Amino acid sequence: MMNLFKTNTPKQTVSSRHFRTIVYPNQNSKIPKTTASNWRWKQYSWAAYQLPNGMKVMSARRVAQLAGQPITDVIDFVQSNDLETLNVIIPSRVVINAITLPSIAIYLRRLLEEDKLQHNRLSLSREEWGELIDALTNPSFGEDLTPNPYFFISNCPPVRANTIQIRLEDNITLEVLILQTGEYRISCTEGLNCIQANPEWLMDTSPKKARVFSKMKLSHQTIECRFVTEQGIKQAYTFSCNDWLSIWEYLAKKGNKRAITVLKACAKERISARVEKMLSKSC
Repeated sequence: MMNLFKTNTPKQTVSSRHFRTIVYPNQNSKIPKTTASNWRWKQYSWAAYQLPNGMKVMSARRVAQLAGQPITDVIDFVQSNDLETLNVIIPSRVVINAITLPSIAIYLRRLLEEDKLQHNRLSLSREEWGELIDALTNPSFGEDLTPNPYFFISNCPPVRANTIQIRLEDNITLEVLILQTGEYRISCTEGLNCIQANPEWLMDTSPKKARVFSKMKLSHQTIECRFVTEQGIKQAYTFSCNDWLSIWEYLAKKGNKRAITVLKACAKERISARVEKMLSKSC
């Protein structure tokens, strides 16, 4: 039964023992579409799928490759332990039942406890496997979006920041980070998610993309920020508001209609003015 995690239509029945409850916040909502992405840990990378909210999931086959175990072992463990899975539509328009990162961490921890990872092709020490599992367990702690290293540099330790949500349009909000110096910053993921662009766009590690950033006259220096969210502590690379205006303008010229809307909103009232207005209301 190798088709457990794959169907050809969004509708599924639960008649087979192979299907268990799909954990999703709103069972009446449409199955979310995903974009091709990667989940990275140190110098390693695995193919994943990214939801519109930034959450990442993996197929059972990809988890099997990561763990170095048969796919049937992955499926059996997920089923028998009722681990969290999500129905998602992958770029090929096929619906699959993907596995969330914390569920993958639970599976890998079982393998580690049973010494089934010692001959894995990654050749990691027990301590390193523990670090990898911790990273999967807390995907919101470290934002794995690392800007193009051929252009951007980040040679300073992470700085603390406070967050504030501002409304640009009725259906568009933006999370702005406020540094202790008073500077306003926007994370890589947030700045691209608000215009519904793929965050991977900033991660392209090619020198060609670095030349694009250079022509846009973006700042080379990124600042890594640590801040508290409802999901816990998060860490992310950030750009200045001016850099984001340049990025949004570039993508607007490429046909991103959402970026055009954001730019028009910023032209009506600057991001800094909107933040200051929100802060004054909270006093």
